[in-house]
Amino acid sequence: MKRCLALLLLSALPLGASAQSLFGDDWAEGHELPKTFGVGADMFSMHQDYDIAALQFTLPGVDLPDPSVIKVENRAWNVDVKLDAWVLPFLNVFAILGHVEGDTDVDLRAVDIPGAPAGVLGQLPISYDGRVYGGGLTLAYGSDKWFASLTGAWTRSSLSGDFDSSVRAKTWQPRIGLIRDDLRFWVGGFYLDTTEKHSGAIALPGVGTVPFAVELESSNKFNPTLGIGYDFARNAELSVEFGHGGDRTMTLANFTWRFGD
Repeated sequence: MKRCLALLLLSALPLGASAQSLFGDDWAEGHELPKTFGVGADMFSMHQDYDIAALQFTLPGVDLPDPSVIKVENRAWNVDVKLDAWVLPFLNVFAILGHVEGDTDVDLRAVDIPGAPAGVLGQLPISYDGRVYGGGLTLAYGSDKWFASLTGAWTRSSLSGDFDSSVRAKTWQPRIGLIRDDLRFWVGGFYLDTTEKHSGAIALPGVGTVPFAVELESSNKFNPTLGIGYDFARNAELSVEFGHGGDRTMTLANFTWRFGD
Protein backbone atom coordinates (compact mmCIF):
# COMPACT_ATOMS: atom_id res chain seq x y z
CA MET A 1 0.00 0.00 0.00
CA LYS A 2 2.11 2.78 -1.26
CA ARG A 3 1.22 6.35 -0.65
CA CYS A 4 1.60 9.22 -3.04
CA LEU A 5 0.85 12.43 -1.49
CA ALA A 6 2.78 14.87 -3.08
CA LEU A 7 0.36 15.86 -3.77
CA LEU A 8 -0.33 16.21 -3.27
CA LEU A 9 0.58 18.24 -2.01
CA LEU A 10 0.86 21.59 -3.42
CA SER A 11 0.68 24.96 -1.72
CA ALA A 12 -1.63 27.72 -2.85
CA LEU A 13 -0.32 31.16 -3.64
CA PRO A 14 -2.15 33.12 -0.94
CA LEU A 15 -1.24 36.56 -2.23
CA GLY A 16 -3.02 39.76 -1.52
CA ALA A 17 -4.81 41.61 -4.30
CA SER A 18 -4.65 40.68 -7.95
CA ALA A 19 -1.31 39.88 -9.55
CA GLN A 20 0.76 41.04 -12.48
CA SER A 21 -0.04 38.74 -15.39
CA LEU A 22 0.97 37.68 -18.86
CA PHE A 23 -1.97 39.67 -20.22
CA GLY A 24 -1.27 42.90 -18.37
CA ASP A 25 -2.21 44.50 -15.05
CA ASP A 26 -5.04 46.84 -16.05
CA TRP A 27 -7.31 45.13 -13.49
CA ALA A 28 -4.85 45.70 -10.66
CA GLU A 29 -6.26 49.16 -9.82
CA GLY A 30 -2.96 50.63 -8.67
CA HIS A 31 -1.84 47.84 -6.33
CA GLU A 32 1.81 46.80 -6.22
CA LEU A 33 1.76 43.32 -7.71
CA PRO A 34 3.95 40.22 -7.47
CA LYS A 35 6.13 39.44 -10.45
CA THR A 36 4.66 37.27 -13.18
CA PHE A 37 6.74 34.08 -12.96
CA GLY A 38 7.82 31.94 -10.01
CA VAL A 39 10.18 29.04 -9.30
CA GLY A 40 9.62 27.39 -5.94
CA ALA A 41 10.13 24.38 -3.73
CA ASP A 42 7.55 22.59 -1.57
CA MET A 43 8.24 20.35 1.41
CA PHE A 44 5.27 18.32 2.63
CA SER A 45 4.68 15.71 5.33
CA MET A 46 1.51 13.88 6.29
CA HIS A 47 0.38 11.21 8.74
CA GLN A 48 -3.07 9.71 8.26
CA ASP A 49 -5.19 6.55 8.22
CA TYR A 50 -6.57 4.80 5.15
CA ASP A 51 -9.84 3.04 4.47
CA ILE A 52 -9.83 -0.06 2.29
CA ALA A 53 -12.38 0.55 -0.48
CA ALA A 54 -11.90 -2.91 -2.04
CA LEU A 55 -9.79 -5.95 -1.20
CA GLN A 56 -9.16 -9.22 -3.02
CA PHE A 57 -7.17 -11.83 -1.14
CA THR A 58 -6.69 -15.31 -2.61
CA LEU A 59 -6.26 -17.64 0.35
CA PRO A 60 -8.22 -20.94 0.26
CA GLY A 61 -10.20 -21.67 3.40
CA VAL A 62 -9.90 -18.13 4.74
CA ASP A 63 -12.86 -15.73 4.83
CA LEU A 64 -11.85 -12.09 4.65
CA PRO A 65 -13.21 -9.85 7.41
CA ASP A 66 -15.01 -6.61 6.74
CA PRO A 67 -12.28 -4.35 5.26
CA SER A 68 -13.29 -1.60 7.69
CA VAL A 69 -11.77 -3.58 10.60
CA ILE A 70 -8.33 -3.71 8.92
CA LYS A 71 -6.40 -0.66 10.10
CA VAL A 72 -4.08 0.97 7.56
CA GLU A 73 -1.73 3.75 8.69
CA ASN A 74 0.43 5.89 6.39
CA ARG A 75 3.31 8.36 6.75
CA ALA A 76 4.55 10.23 3.68
CA TRP A 77 7.13 12.90 2.83
CA ASN A 78 7.35 14.90 -0.39
CA VAL A 79 9.71 17.44 -1.96
CA ASP A 80 8.91 19.05 -5.30
CA VAL A 81 9.86 21.90 -7.62
CA LYS A 82 7.04 24.13 -8.83
CA LEU A 83 6.90 26.52 -11.80
CA ASP A 84 4.06 29.04 -11.85
CA ALA A 85 2.81 32.04 -13.83
CA TRP A 86 0.05 34.61 -13.34
CA VAL A 87 -1.83 34.40 -16.65
CA LEU A 88 -4.51 36.81 -15.42
CA PRO A 89 -4.43 39.19 -12.44
CA PHE A 90 -6.61 36.73 -10.50
CA LEU A 91 -5.46 33.41 -12.03
CA ASN A 92 -2.20 31.55 -11.42
CA VAL A 93 -1.32 28.25 -13.12
CA PHE A 94 1.49 25.91 -12.05
CA ALA A 95 3.22 22.62 -12.78
CA ILE A 96 5.17 20.42 -10.34
CA LEU A 97 7.74 17.65 -10.45
CA GLY A 98 8.99 16.01 -7.28
CA HIS A 99 9.89 12.99 -5.20
CA VAL A 100 7.78 11.17 -2.63
CA GLU A 101 8.69 8.62 0.05
CA GLY A 102 6.42 6.82 2.44
CA ASP A 103 5.70 3.97 4.81
CA THR A 104 2.40 2.14 5.15
CA ASP A 105 1.50 -0.34 7.91
CA VAL A 106 -1.37 -2.77 7.29
CA ASP A 107 -2.73 -4.51 10.39
CA LEU A 108 -3.71 -8.05 9.31
CA ARG A 109 -4.41 -9.38 12.80
CA ALA A 110 -8.15 -9.34 12.05
CA VAL A 111 -7.68 -12.01 9.36
CA ASP A 112 -8.27 -15.45 10.90
CA ILE A 113 -6.49 -18.53 9.53
CA PRO A 114 -8.06 -21.87 10.52
CA GLY A 115 -5.78 -23.81 12.86
CA ALA A 116 -3.47 -20.84 13.47
CA PRO A 117 -3.28 -18.62 16.56
CA ALA A 118 -5.38 -15.43 16.45
CA GLY A 119 -3.54 -12.49 14.96
CA VAL A 120 -0.79 -14.66 13.48
CA LEU A 121 -0.44 -12.45 10.38
CA GLY A 122 0.50 -9.38 12.44
CA GLN A 123 1.57 -6.14 10.76
CA LEU A 124 2.54 -5.83 7.11
CA PRO A 125 5.05 -2.92 6.75
CA ILE A 126 5.54 -1.44 3.27
CA SER A 127 8.01 1.23 2.12
CA TYR A 128 8.01 3.00 -1.24
CA ASP A 129 9.37 5.95 -3.18
CA GLY A 130 8.83 7.49 -6.59
CA ARG A 131 8.29 10.50 -8.82
CA VAL A 132 5.25 12.76 -8.65
CA TYR A 133 4.09 15.16 -11.35
CA GLY A 134 1.04 17.29 -12.01
CA GLY A 135 -0.38 20.77 -12.21
CA GLY A 136 -3.11 23.07 -11.03
CA LEU A 137 -4.42 26.60 -10.69
CA THR A 138 -5.10 29.25 -8.06
CA LEU A 139 -7.90 31.81 -8.09
CA ALA A 140 -7.10 34.78 -5.83
CA TYR A 141 -8.74 38.06 -4.88
CA GLY A 142 -8.32 40.64 -2.14
CA SER A 143 -6.96 44.03 -1.16
CA ASP A 144 -3.97 45.47 0.68
CA LYS A 145 -5.47 44.19 3.96
CA TRP A 146 -7.04 40.81 3.17
CA PHE A 147 -7.11 38.02 0.60
CA ALA A 148 -9.05 34.93 -0.40
CA SER A 149 -7.85 32.11 -2.64
CA LEU A 150 -8.80 28.67 -3.91
CA THR A 151 -6.22 26.23 -5.28
CA GLY A 152 -6.96 23.04 -7.17
CA ALA A 153 -4.25 20.51 -8.04
CA TRP A 154 -4.14 17.19 -9.89
CA THR A 155 -1.20 14.79 -9.56
CA ARG A 156 -0.07 11.33 -10.61
CA SER A 157 2.88 9.27 -9.41
CA SER A 158 5.30 6.71 -10.76
CA LEU A 159 6.19 4.51 -7.78
CA SER A 160 8.79 1.83 -7.24
CA GLY A 161 8.43 -0.81 -4.57
CA ASP A 162 7.00 -4.22 -3.89
CA PHE A 163 3.76 -3.96 -5.89
CA ASP A 164 2.19 -2.78 -9.15
CA SER A 165 0.59 0.55 -8.29
CA SER A 166 -1.48 3.32 -9.83
CA VAL A 167 -2.18 6.52 -7.91
CA ARG A 168 -4.17 9.63 -8.77
CA ALA A 169 -4.87 12.51 -6.40
CA LYS A 170 -6.92 15.70 -6.44
CA THR A 171 -6.65 18.47 -3.84
CA TRP A 172 -8.61 21.64 -3.09
CA GLN A 173 -7.26 24.30 -0.73
CA PRO A 174 -9.49 27.28 0.21
CA ARG A 175 -7.88 30.08 2.20
CA ILE A 176 -8.91 33.45 3.64
CA GLY A 177 -6.54 35.71 5.56
CA LEU A 178 -5.15 39.07 6.61
CA ILE A 179 -2.16 41.05 5.32
CA ARG A 180 -0.05 43.12 7.70
CA ASP A 181 2.89 44.78 5.94
CA ASP A 182 5.02 41.86 4.67
CA LEU A 183 3.26 39.21 6.76
CA ARG A 184 0.22 37.11 5.81
CA PHE A 185 -1.94 35.06 8.19
CA TRP A 186 -4.72 32.74 7.09
CA VAL A 187 -7.12 29.96 7.94
CA GLY A 188 -8.22 27.41 5.40
CA GLY A 189 -8.65 23.78 4.60
CA PHE A 190 -7.08 20.85 2.77
CA TYR A 191 -9.32 18.47 0.81
CA LEU A 192 -7.66 15.33 -0.56
CA ASP A 193 -9.41 12.88 -2.88
CA THR A 194 -7.08 10.07 -3.85
CA THR A 195 -7.48 6.70 -5.56
CA GLU A 196 -4.71 4.15 -5.03
CA LYS A 197 -4.79 0.68 -6.53
CA HIS A 198 -2.11 -1.90 -5.72
CA SER A 199 -1.73 -5.52 -6.74
CA GLY A 200 0.91 -8.19 -6.30
CA ALA A 201 1.78 -11.00 -3.92
CA ILE A 202 2.81 -11.03 -0.27
CA ALA A 203 4.62 -13.73 1.69
CA LEU A 204 2.64 -14.72 4.79
CA PRO A 205 4.26 -16.73 7.61
CA GLY A 206 3.15 -20.35 7.57
CA VAL A 207 1.04 -19.78 4.46
CA GLY A 208 3.33 -18.91 1.57
CA THR A 209 2.92 -16.40 -1.24
CA VAL A 210 -0.60 -15.00 -1.55
CA PRO A 211 -1.87 -12.83 -4.46
CA PHE A 212 -3.84 -9.72 -3.54
CA ALA A 213 -5.35 -6.52 -4.95
CA VAL A 214 -6.41 -3.51 -2.89
CA GLU A 215 -7.90 -0.08 -3.44
CA LEU A 216 -7.26 2.56 -0.77
CA GLU A 217 -8.77 5.93 0.08
CA SER A 218 -8.26 8.50 2.83
CA SER A 219 -10.32 7.93 5.96
CA ASN A 220 -10.90 11.68 6.25
CA LYS A 221 -10.82 13.76 3.09
CA PHE A 222 -10.81 17.22 4.75
CA ASN A 223 -8.90 18.94 7.53
CA PRO A 224 -8.66 22.60 8.62
CA THR A 225 -5.37 24.50 8.29
CA LEU A 226 -3.54 27.54 9.71
CA GLY A 227 -0.72 29.33 7.90
CA ILE A 228 1.72 32.23 7.97
CA GLY A 229 3.73 33.75 5.14
CA TYR A 230 6.38 36.42 4.62
CA ASP A 231 7.05 38.39 1.43
CA PHE A 232 10.61 39.52 0.70
CA ALA A 233 9.66 42.57 -1.39
CA ARG A 234 8.30 41.39 -4.79
CA ASN A 235 10.98 38.79 -5.40
CA ALA A 236 10.47 36.02 -2.86
CA GLU A 237 7.80 34.42 -0.69
CA LEU A 238 8.13 32.05 2.28
CA SER A 239 5.17 30.27 3.88
CA VAL A 240 4.43 27.51 6.40
CA GLU A 241 1.07 25.82 6.90
CA PHE A 242 -0.14 23.33 9.50
CA GLY A 243 -3.22 21.14 9.40
CA HIS A 244 -4.93 18.71 11.75
CA GLY A 245 -8.31 17.04 11.67
CA GLY A 246 -9.67 13.56 12.27
CA ASP A 247 -6.73 11.18 11.91
CA ARG A 248 -4.69 13.46 9.63
CA THR A 249 -1.77 15.72 10.56
CA MET A 250 0.10 17.66 7.85
CA THR A 251 2.81 20.29 7.43
CA LEU A 252 3.51 22.22 4.23
CA ALA A 253 6.40 24.66 3.65
CA ASN A 254 7.01 26.65 0.47
CA PHE A 255 9.66 29.04 -0.82
CA THR A 256 9.17 30.79 -4.17
CA TRP A 257 11.46 33.15 -6.09
CA ARG A 258 9.60 35.51 -8.44
CA PHE A 259 10.87 37.19 -11.61
CA GLY A 260 9.61 38.90 -14.75
CA ASP A 261 7.71 42.16 -15.08
